[in-house]
Amino acid sequence: MSTRETAVRTYLHRWAEAAGAHLLVVDPHEESDSLSEAMAARGVHVTWARTTTDGLIEFGRHDPQAVVVAPETPGVPAEEFVAAMMRYGAPYVVAALEHARAADVAAVMLAGASAVVTRPYSAPELWELLNRSPRPLEEHARVVVGPIELDAGAYRVAINGERIADLPLKEFELLRTLMLRAPGIVTDDELRAALWGTADRRPSGNTIAMHVTRLRGRIGDVADVRRIRGRGYSLTIN
Repeated sequence: MSTRETAVRTYLHRWAEAAGAHLLVVDPHEESDSLSEAMAARGVHVTWARTTTDGLIEFGRHDPQAVVVAPETPGVPAEEFVAAMMRYGAPYVVAALEHARAADVAAVMLAGASAVVTRPYSAPELWELLNRSPRPLEEHARVVVGPIELDAGAYRVAINGERIADLPLKEFELLRTLMLRAPGIVTDDELRAALWGTADRRPSGNTIAMHVTRLRGRIGDVADVRRIRGRGYSLTIN
């Protein structure tokens, strides 16, 4: 894998975890790196839990848009786990099905699950299923502000329908962060967290300003990246 591919993959995981949708999978048997990566490319961060007790902790921590639960997961019974979540947030719950255990799904469905997914899990199947939920996930991979369209899964930016040359990774991250908040303000600290992650790697404001200047040149006059002194930056359409 090339350095660029590794960097893009790392970026997809980071922004999915920080700003994307969350999918909680509560299953004692399956934890798939390939599924996590495929969902991250769609703007969905997958959190795995091997017991329903851990699942409740992760549910409280992340407030996921959707939860997949295998009926045989140890801990509190799966139907009680679903009922507990429903009392606090009513997420979109999907029961994981193995044909040999089809009868086990009934109790989970009666407790509040809305759909069934077969195992082994498939990213396209999950994506299609979750986009039927009351909180569809597709918006997290694709962001549109005025004439600017950014697709993180395809690592693509288009202006007025025309794809522009691929942005360097930091400028791509910068543009997406600004678009998610547009026309609101993103603080310097929020930009550092989105672009560089951990505190010991965060650069000075001069480095952010340098990337902003370069981004302005790449997007031309369709939008303006404004500096609001003492607060941060905002993206506004001209």
